[in-house]
Amino acid sequence: MRTLIATTLTLAALLAPAAHAADPWPTKPIKLVVPYTPGGLTDVLARVVGQKAGATLGQPIIVENKPGASTLIGAEYVAKSAPDGYTLLMTGTTTLTTNPLLMKKLPYKVADFTPVALVGMVPFIAVAHPSVPANNLQELLAYAKANPDKLTYSTSGQGTSSHLVAAMFAAATGTKLRDVPYKGSGPALNAVLSGEVSMTFDGVTLYIPYVNTGKLKAIALTGDHRLPALDKLPTLAESGYKDAVATALFGIVAPAGTPRPVIHQVNAAVQRAMADPEVVARLRDFNAYVEPRSAEAFGELLQREAELWGRIIAPLNIQLD
Repeated sequence: MRTLIATTLTLAALLAPAAHAADPWPTKPIKLVVPYTPGGLTDVLARVVGQKAGATLGQPIIVENKPGASTLIGAEYVAKSAPDGYTLLMTGTTTLTTNPLLMKKLPYKVADFTPVALVGMVPFIAVAHPSVPANNLQELLAYAKANPDKLTYSTSGQGTSSHLVAAMFAAATGTKLRDVPYKGSGPALNAVLSGEVSMTFDGVTLYIPYVNTGKLKAIALTGDHRLPALDKLPTLAESGYKDAVATALFGIVAPAGTPRPVIHQVNAAVQRAMADPEVVARLRDFNAYVEPRSAEAFGELLQREAELWGRIIAPLNIQLD
């Protein structure tokens, strides 16, 4: 999978036509498609960064929501759009890294996109109900070893981030956990809050308020460094589980064939936006790492993510279509 991603992304770059130096760009508003409903984290990040980046480019970046089918609707729309830089996709981990591994019948290919800019990364968190007799990772693992198959965890469905992160956690720590799937993140959250299940794994932002009020116990983070909002909570990596590092990625991609000068222009505008103190503060409100990278470095990160999720998904034998 890593070779496939690397090859297709490289081809997308090589095949992109060179824009004539005299051609002005942009000369009209830019559409940034979000494949989710308004109000979610992907949508908020797109609007915060898009507003500032549009000001730099001299044309507004208009966010357009096209939700549905696990991001397939929005992704297909952008994949089939003209590669002129006026239609972009705000993507997350799902679209280019896990969907190609979980679905055989995608309406797009990885090769249909070229990376533009990384916006941010948000770690996942392992949390437990207060009734679980463990207050940290070491105690949880000791309890799980002494009580095999007793710990349960909620997910928002097979192949979702909550399911895959739990699988990564179990594989890295040698822990046996029982999956209890629910129809959506809301029911999965309610299940752990009520004590119907022992644990859950998901994006950190959703769970911090419940940790701060004592309704849930924070066990570990999956990022590569600690968060200011949970500065005493260690990561799995620093606890000795270096294979358990995963984040939710948020970034911008364009249709394959988009001219490289346009891609670099958008990347520069996004990097400038992410250096703005107002944007930095807003992203940190959502516990997002602010790590500007070149378009090429973002592509390399997508390759590594595809390799990571490929290792996790392969033994699960999940097929979503």
